[in-house]
Amino acid sequence: METSGGERSMIIAYTGEAFLGIALLIAGLQAFGPGRYHWASRLAWGQLMFVAFAFGLLLYAHVTDQFSLLSVFQHSHTHKPLLYKISGVWGNHEGSMLLWVLILTAYGAVLLSQLNNRNESYSLIAPLMGFMNFGFLLFILMTCDPFAVADPIPLQGQDLNPLLQDPSLAVHPPILYLGYAGFSIPFVLTIMTLINGKIPDDWSTLIRPWILSSWTFLTLGAALGSFWAYYELGWGGWWFWDPVENAALMPWLTGTALVHTIVVHKTTKALRAWTLFLSILTFALCLFGTFLVRSGLLTSVHNFAVDPERGAFILILSSLLVFPALGLFMWRLPMMRSPVPTLPLSRSGLILLMSLILITGVLTVALGTLYPLILEAFGEKITVGAPYYTATFVPMMLPLLVLTGLGPWYIWASNGLPTSSLKWVLPLFCVTILISCFGLSISHALGLAAFAGAVWVTVSTLGYAVKKRKIFSGTILSHLGIGIAVLGMAGSSLGEKEMIQALKIGDKIRVGPISLTLQQVTSREGANYTAHRATLDLENGLPLTPEKRFYWAQKVIHGESAIRSVGFGWLNHIYVTIGEEYEGQKWSIHAYYKPFINLLWIGMLLVVIGGGVACLKRFRGLSKLSPLLLLLAFPTWGIDAHEQLSDSSMEERARILSQKMVCPTCQGQLLDESPIESAAQLRIQIRKAVRAGETDEQIVNEFVKKYGSQIITTPPVSSSTYILWFGPWLFLLAVVGIFIGFKVLARPGKNG
Repeated sequence: METSGGERSMIIAYTGEAFLGIALLIAGLQAFGPGRYHWASRLAWGQLMFVAFAFGLLLYAHVTDQFSLLSVFQHSHTHKPLLYKISGVWGNHEGSMLLWVLILTAYGAVLLSQLNNRNESYSLIAPLMGFMNFGFLLFILMTCDPFAVADPIPLQGQDLNPLLQDPSLAVHPPILYLGYAGFSIPFVLTIMTLINGKIPDDWSTLIRPWILSSWTFLTLGAALGSFWAYYELGWGGWWFWDPVENAALMPWLTGTALVHTIVVHKTTKALRAWTLFLSILTFALCLFGTFLVRSGLLTSVHNFAVDPERGAFILILSSLLVFPALGLFMWRLPMMRSPVPTLPLSRSGLILLMSLILITGVLTVALGTLYPLILEAFGEKITVGAPYYTATFVPMMLPLLVLTGLGPWYIWASNGLPTSSLKWVLPLFCVTILISCFGLSISHALGLAAFAGAVWVTVSTLGYAVKKRKIFSGTILSHLGIGIAVLGMAGSSLGEKEMIQALKIGDKIRVGPISLTLQQVTSREGANYTAHRATLDLENGLPLTPEKRFYWAQKVIHGESAIRSVGFGWLNHIYVTIGEEYEGQKWSIHAYYKPFINLLWIGMLLVVIGGGVACLKRFRGLSKLSPLLLLLAFPTWGIDAHEQLSDSSMEERARILSQKMVCPTCQGQLLDESPIESAAQLRIQIRKAVRAGETDEQIVNEFVKKYGSQIITTPPVSSSTYILWFGPWLFLLAVVGIFIGFKVLARPGKNG
């Protein structure tokens, strides 16, 4: 007997929930049951099997358009391409949480299999992993069931957000979750250590691959997200300082510190307590980021959910995991102190200083992300945008470039430079940069300092690699990647050119050294959208084809940028978007010239390869294949332009003002970027005010008076924002003071 579509969906829904229920029971048995330790691995694999069955059913439902399931109805459509039907499984809150749990249970099963033949001191891992999985499975079944049924049963879906219909976003969440969930393993190994009150001899050997692999996946996930933002959002930038981006940045910063301190511990047994603390803090920040994204507390274009009930559940679960861990750490701290002192001018000392600076960076990002919420609770609203992070986070991170280039030259147990020439080269280099920055604006001075720092890291790392005759080590590749990536960031920021112009067919636009000619604008149809496609030819005849699409299921207009590599060995980009059509058959064309931007992606790729090589170096010969990954080519695609003034200087003023304010009715996007109608109206108001001869200050004051100070991206300096502006700097001063005091105390005379 054949089953109808509705009956099939009901079978899928009941079966999926049953699988998750069985997985929950197994996790409960693992967490709270009296089972013997050697059963733990089998329970973990059984748990993974049922979660995988449930995930497979959800995937089947998306691919076969079972719209009677709410998650399929709300995030899919019959005409959606197959790739995005598959990625739609995790393109929503319910499916993404199921993917998170699938990865978590898979990691748990692999870890318990790995520990099967080890001593009983590891027996606590099974209940700890079971408790964590039990909490997340309970969260899914109670607050975000992916198999919930729609009533009445719809005939068609509502389609996936067009921003998520992109190859990078199809793979970005799974890779990011491999990083987030991966840090749960160092976390439970740390808790086990604290409960037992002693560190097993093989602890650092066991935990290091998990730390490295998690950090590598998190780096790759963040890089993919950054690349997606660059070509898909259409504003030409690669980092927005969006709250959700910040939520991923914070565990990456502490994870970076952890990657280094675990090496110190493995090599010298120093920084023991600090490594344990970073392990707890990194996973705590992963959970904190999950809470921020899904609680609805923050507005962001990346938010998955705005349900306070879900946020409260994750907050409770996170508290049950993190606060006992921190309490345990404080209780065991006297026993966990390192038996070996850390010399301030050794490699260990520099890694300690680096990790303190990274923690300061985390505090700065956390303040910028959360302070608007704190002030809002007291009735005051502000927006914290890129100007705050440029003034605080960026200069704080510059010393890390010096340490990155310097660190490998030091040796572990010696309190001094191994090479006397570095004592002269580095100070001279720093003084030259300071003199060069004199008289420049803050942003240009920071850009120049970052560029110089990146040159230092690259040259120093290459010099070290040549001296040691090893180029394909994880450390060398990662440090080289950092230097090259920062070269790309600084080079593109310092040399970027931008032009917006209304063009007729046959007109030219010049941006930087490149001219483009608009050849035609045609209409085309995609699987689930219609589009206007412009064709612009470069001087050498190569075409760029930006599109303006209308997704008819969601009734959303979305732009796709066109990007082409040019000049300096194809390191530069020409980046073009198409905007509105004007009377007289003119089209708004927005073009950027971005020098050295490809260095940013090449550098990030090198960092990821370096992490992968460090993870896999136990497999002899595999690291030699890593340079082949450089052959990977990133795809290019991205948005929108808008109304213009005929006077180019007035248009430039209006555009800069639009970039200093956020859209008050959308999720934190700049006025200059938001595609919604209310933002377009505010841009028109700005242009009218500019045309009327009002000053920038008058225009900004008028908007602040009408919408409040939260409309500007630079928080005002007032009594309520002193902590925001000065807190990170005071913390940094305290860190430097502690390190200097540490250095003084470490002198032989003081130590007696």
